[in-house]
Amino acid sequence: MSVVPQPTIGRLLGAWTPDAGLVAALAVAALLYLLAVRRRRRGWPVWRTCSFMVGLLALAVALMSGVDSYAEQLLSVHMAQHLLLSLVSPALLLSAAPIRLALGSSPARVRAGLAAALSSRTLRTLSNPAVGFALFATTMLATHLTGLFELALKDQTAHAFEHAAYFWSGVLLLAPLIAADPLAHPPAPLARFCWLMGAMTVMSVPGALLTFATGVRYPSYLAAARALGRSALADEHLAGVIMWVGGGLAMFALALAVAMSAMLAEERRQERRELHGGPVETIEKRPRAVGA
Repeated sequence: MSVVPQPTIGRLLGAWTPDAGLVAALAVAALLYLLAVRRRRRGWPVWRTCSFMVGLLALAVALMSGVDSYAEQLLSVHMAQHLLLSLVSPALLLSAAPIRLALGSSPARVRAGLAAALSSRTLRTLSNPAVGFALFATTMLATHLTGLFELALKDQTAHAFEHAAYFWSGVLLLAPLIAADPLAHPPAPLARFCWLMGAMTVMSVPGALLTFATGVRYPSYLAAARALGRSALADEHLAGVIMWVGGGLAMFALALAVAMSAMLAEERRQERRELHGGPVETIEKRPRAVGA
């Protein structure tokens, strides 16, 4: 059996296999965001625009670069892909506050439609942090601890569904916790911190099981790892570390950002109290967006 080239950084990030539909979707999303920034009457933070573009890039790297190709050969690369899809890309896109931008740059009729959608029962339910957490936990545990993972390695439709589940469960988990967009009743900063810590615990379960596994959990990687001249079990342990430590660090960083945002918001409220000589009733009573 011939040995497959090793997955260097250059091959992971340079061996692109573009998908026409995905390229078109990402290009349209980028164009719409930039047009909205241009139409907005007041200035829009440059860092939010950069966050959106990097979030789209992270999605492209996960699905069209060498990361996607090597994900079928090494579980460790597959886990890195899952982190890009479920945490990195959703966090960056949501921090860009696309809904807030749309509300501030659209005609009155479009704004009214968006406002109605935001107040609808469906969106209010989906933006409930308990719903997002439940979907995220179910996706993470079901795909890693059952036969669904092995099925996705063999069936392209199941594989595409798995990718979509990771991305959208990450969006639904993080949207009310990052709270950059005006969703209904975002949780208080302490509650957001606790939800993120809970999600970190969820990710540690499959991570720990893979890290300390004594046998290969996903047989499809046996031949693929052998073709690369690697041990499938050693790569499985590395995959567990990536999920456990990498996912935990990402969640902890978001939780710290939530805590820092709350502290800065309280400082601003205190400064206004001192300036006006008493308590100030403002919209700042709502939890501030991360990095706002």
